[in-house]
Amino acid sequence: MTACYPLLLSLLLLAGCAAGSEKPADPQLLARVADKEFRVQRLDKALKTLYPEGASAEAERQVLQRLIDTELMVMAAVDQNMDHDPRVDGVVRQKEQELLLAELYRRGILKVTSGVTQEEARTYFTQHHLDEERRVSRILVNSGEAVEQVITRLKAGESFAALASELSDDPKTAPQGGDLGWMSRLSFKNHLLRRQIFGARIGQTLGPIKEPDGYSLMQVAEERRVSFEQVATAVEQAMTEQKESLTTLKYLEGLATDAQVHEDLEALQVLLTRLSEAGAEMPKLHKGESSRVLLSAGQTQWTMEQFMNAMLSERDQAEINTLEDLRLYVRRLFALKELLPQRAEELGFRQTEEVQKGVEQTRREALMDRLRQAEVEEQLNPSDEELRRYYEAHRDIYVRPEKISILEVLTETREEAEAALQEAKQGKDMAEVARRYSVRSARIRRAGGRILLTRPDKYGAVGAEAQHAQVGQLVGPVKSTQGYSVFKVLAKSPTQPMRFEECKIRVSFHLKQDLAEQKFDELIQRLRQKYASQVQLYEDHLQAYLTSRKKG
Repeated sequence: MTACYPLLLSLLLLAGCAAGSEKPADPQLLARVADKEFRVQRLDKALKTLYPEGASAEAERQVLQRLIDTELMVMAAVDQNMDHDPRVDGVVRQKEQELLLAELYRRGILKVTSGVTQEEARTYFTQHHLDEERRVSRILVNSGEAVEQVITRLKAGESFAALASELSDDPKTAPQGGDLGWMSRLSFKNHLLRRQIFGARIGQTLGPIKEPDGYSLMQVAEERRVSFEQVATAVEQAMTEQKESLTTLKYLEGLATDAQVHEDLEALQVLLTRLSEAGAEMPKLHKGESSRVLLSAGQTQWTMEQFMNAMLSERDQAEINTLEDLRLYVRRLFALKELLPQRAEELGFRQTEEVQKGVEQTRREALMDRLRQAEVEEQLNPSDEELRRYYEAHRDIYVRPEKISILEVLTETREEAEAALQEAKQGKDMAEVARRYSVRSARIRRAGGRILLTRPDKYGAVGAEAQHAQVGQLVGPVKSTQGYSVFKVLAKSPTQPMRFEECKIRVSFHLKQDLAEQKFDELIQRLRQKYASQVQLYEDHLQAYLTSRKKG
C-alpha cells in the first residue's frame, strides 16, 4: 500500500476503538477486528520486517493501525462478494496448483531422477545456440495511446535510449535508456518473443508487445558470443528446471489418461487454425466457437472459452505448431486445472497446513488488490481540463532534459585512462583512440566513442562532470561504476519546456498517481468508519507492549 497514515488521526482512531470494549485477560492480545486477533507476536513480526533497525513508539502504533486497515480491506472485499470475482479466483487457483505440485515433489511422488552432466550441458548449449547473446532495450508505457506516441517519435528520428529515459514506466531500466542487459535464449520463457528477439536485425525495434503492466517496445542493440564456461551454471540450472517440467508433464499426462480424457479432434483443428491466424496476438474465436467442446472426462467438459481462460492464466505458454502439440497441451492444461486439485483432495494435500496457509494468504492479497482496483484505480478518469490544470501547476517538471554529447574513452584502469588522455592532448584523433581502447560496447566503439547523455544527472560522476565542463573541454580520468572515463564535450542542448500535447500522457500518469493516493486514503477512512463497531483496541496492553520494547 502506498497511502500515508497521518499519525494524529491514526492515534485518535485507535484510541476510539477501545471505547466500550471489555478488556481481555490475555496481555498478549493487542487488538481485535471482528473475530481476527492481533497479538504481540504478529506486531513483532511486522515491525522486524518494516523496521529491522528499530522503530519509534509512534511508528509501532502506525504499524498496528496498518495491520488493522489490512483486515478491514479484506472484510470490505468479502462483503462486496469479491471472493467470487473471476480475477481473484484465478490468482488463488494459480497459487494452489503451484503449492500442490510443490507438495508432490516434497513427498517424493514426483522427483527428478538424475542431475545434469557437463557433457549433457555442453550438448544443450550447442543445440540451443546459447553461445549467442543479445543486448536488449525496452520502453514500457501504460496505454496504446502512449505507445503510438513513442512510435511516432521513433519514426521522426529520436533515439530509442532518449525516449526510454523520458517516457518509459519501468523504473529499473529507464535511467539506463531502457537497457535490459545481455540476454540469451534462456532469458525468454515466451517462445514467440524469444523467436522475435533472436530473429531481429541489430538496431531493429519490435512491438508493441502487450504485457500485464502495459505495452512494450523492444530494440536489439548489439550481439556477442560467449563460451560454454561463461554460462555453464545457467545452462545446468535451465536443464534441471526442464527435467522437472518434463516430470510434471508426464504426471499430468498420467492424470489425463487415468481420467479417460477424450478430445474432439475436429474442434481442436478449428482452434489450431485460430491460433495460427492470430500469430503473436490472442486468437479471436468466431461466433459459436467459444462454447464448442474441446475435450471431456466423464461428466466434465472443457470448451474453447474455458481453455482460452486457462491458457491466459499460465505464465509460460507452450509453443504450438501442430495438431498433436495442441492436443497434448490441452490435455495437460486440463489435468493441471481440473484433475490435479481432485487428486490432491484424494491424497489429502489440500488440507496440509502449508497449502492452506499459502492459499489463504494469496486469497487475502488478491481480495485487497481487487478492492483497490474497484474503489481506486477504476475510478480514475481525469478530464482534459483537469490534466491541463495539473500541467500548469507543475510545468517545472515537464521539460525536455538537458542533453550533452560527448566523445569518450572508457578504460578498466586509471593508468590506461591517463594514457588515453595524453594521446588526446597530443592531438591524436580521439575517436580512433576510443575505437582501439574503449571497453564500451562495439556499437559505441564503432561510433568513435560518441555518447548522447540524454539525462546527465542519471550518468553518475560522468554526467556531473559533463554538466560542469565547457564545450570542447577534455575531462578525466573520471571514476565511474564501469571503470575510468576520459571524454571531450562535443555539444550541449539546454532544457526546454514541453508543450501540453507533448507530455499529456506523462501528465495523466502523474495525476492518476496523486489521485490514487488520495482515493486510497479516502477508502481507508470510509472503512474505518463503516467497521468501527467491529474494531477493538486494548490500549493498556498496547502501552505495556510499547513500554517493554522501549526498555528492551
